[in-house]
Amino acid sequence: MNEKLERIVGLLKKVLLWFILPLVLLIFCFILGEQFEVGRLSAIASCEGAMNNAACIRSKGYLATSPYYPDLSRRYFGAYARMIGGDLGASYRVEPPAPALNLKAADAPAEDEEDLEDAKPAAGKDKQAPAKK
Repeated sequence: MNEKLERIVGLLKKVLLWFILPLVLLIFCFILGEQFEVGRLSAIASCEGAMNNAACIRSKGYLATSPYYPDLSRRYFGAYARMIGGDLGASYRVEPPAPALNLKAADAPAEDEEDLEDAKPAAGKDKQAPAKK
C-alpha cells in the first residue's frame, strides 16, 4: 500500500510542477499585462480633449501608436494580454468617434407644417394683431 501512495504523490508532484505552476505563471502574466493595458487606455481617455493628443499620451508614459510602450517589459506583457484578451473577445483599440450621420434626404422638408405651427412661440400681448370688428 505504501508503494501506491508513493506513486500517487509522485504523480501529483509532476502535475503540480508541469501543469499547475506554468498555468499560474501564464495567468499572472495575463493579469499584469491587463493592468498595463488598463493604464494605457485610461491615459488615452484622459487625453481625449487635449490639443496635442500624442504629446499628452507621451507625457503619461505611453506611445500614441503601436508598440504603445517605450520599455520592453511593459511592451511584452501588454502584447501578451492583447493577444489572449483579443482571443477572448476584448477590444483594445481606441477608435475615433464616428461622425454624426445626416439621415434626412436633401429634398425632404425639415419638419411637418403642423410641427412648425406648434413650434412657433406665442406672440406677446403687445404684438398681437388687432381684433377684427
